[in-house]
Amino acid sequence: MRGGSRSDRLGRVLAVQQQKRKLAEWKLAEMVREEEALRATEIELLDTLGRQSLMQGLFLDAKVSALRRNDLALRETQERQAAARGALTEIRRIEKRIERATETAARADRSAAERVGLLEALDEHLVAQAASFK
Repeated sequence: MRGGSRSDRLGRVLAVQQQKRKLAEWKLAEMVREEEALRATEIELLDTLGRQSLMQGLFLDAKVSALRRNDLALRETQERQAAARGALTEIRRIEKRIERATETAARADRSAAERVGLLEALDEHLVAQAASFK
């Protein structure tokens, strides 16, 4: 076989898939941090709207506009998170399938190696028996 046994090749594919999963998890965690920052900004903006000030009216339109932009960014982040969660679930499914295939291939490799060992032992026994008849 080119490139090693089937279980070895599947092991390398599994390692790549695990890295892909880690990257997807990192991206999702980054989006969660982004959402938390947007929520903190929203709370800050709403808090400043509640304060009584003579200058409040001058900045009210700007704060409302900032709240709208923040809300839009928050919704976009949540949509990206939902897509990232779906992609991560699919990546995990693929990784699990590759793990099972790797385990199956490793069992088959061990079985084949054992079979070869048993056949060699049988050949040695038969050769020794044939030599004793001479």
